[in-house]
Amino acid sequence: VIRRLGAVFDSRSLGYASTLIAVRIPPDRVHQVADIVNALPGVTHNYQREHVYNLWFTLTSQSEEQLRSIIDTLRQETGIEEFHSLPALTVYKIRVDFQFGDRPGGLAASATRAAPSQSARNADLSEDQKHLVRLLQEDLPLTPQPFDQAARRLDWPAQQVVAQINSWLALGVIRRFGAVVRHHRLGFKANGMAAFRTAPDRIDDIGRSLAEYPEISHCYRRPPLTDFPYNLYAMVHGQSRDQVLTAVSGMAETLGLMEYEVLFSTVEHKKTSMKYFVESLRP
Repeated sequence: VIRRLGAVFDSRSLGYASTLIAVRIPPDRVHQVADIVNALPGVTHNYQREHVYNLWFTLTSQSEEQLRSIIDTLRQETGIEEFHSLPALTVYKIRVDFQFGDRPGGLAASATRAAPSQSARNADLSEDQKHLVRLLQEDLPLTPQPFDQAARRLDWPAQQVVAQINSWLALGVIRRFGAVVRHHRLGFKANGMAAFRTAPDRIDDIGRSLAEYPEISHCYRRPPLTDFPYNLYAMVHGQSRDQVLTAVSGMAETLGLMEYEVLFSTVEHKKTSMKYFVESLRP
């Protein structure tokens, strides 16, 4: 049920660039292209969805230039031009809490805040701090004093490790420290990406309102495409497709969002955690 226990870092705060890629692929080539995408170390999530844009994946790299280079290479390698980069312009929510009590919907509400993604401050990290990032992005050791191991490897007092973690949490370098679960095993088997179209002058208010819904784990403003004119994305989780569709319909009605689509995930091609500062370790 628990996939890993440890720190979830904010990639931009560490100096990395990230984006969501939407791809239109001939149906008979989806698995072939998905395998090529999965081989990239910067791809952490890769889903097949019910839409003409049928492959959606996240890509993280050391710079915007490198992101563009990787996308160009994918176009050349696959012969498919329609790899579209949809970076997060504003982040309204990145968090989900599963509630196992009697609350309606089965998800617990969480604190959120809206912030433009590009304004995240890059942490100026020492080599020791980068080493600590590499240690904390792995599973937390299952020992009574789990930070002692990192302290020994860094030649730091354990209190310094804990103080650094608390500082990074306060600055947003670490989004949260806790358990990452396999939500399918918890009964939340329906995963729908709701894409809404809203006026630019309303989008921040709507985004903040959507972030209050406990069924939503991620909510972003992204640039629209000509043939996919949506600028507000929300990941909605439920125990069934009907539950997700009912939730999205209710949100749309309440917030006056008349134009939207819900893209359900059909195949999870890849889901893992990003590994930072490992490039320098490769031969």
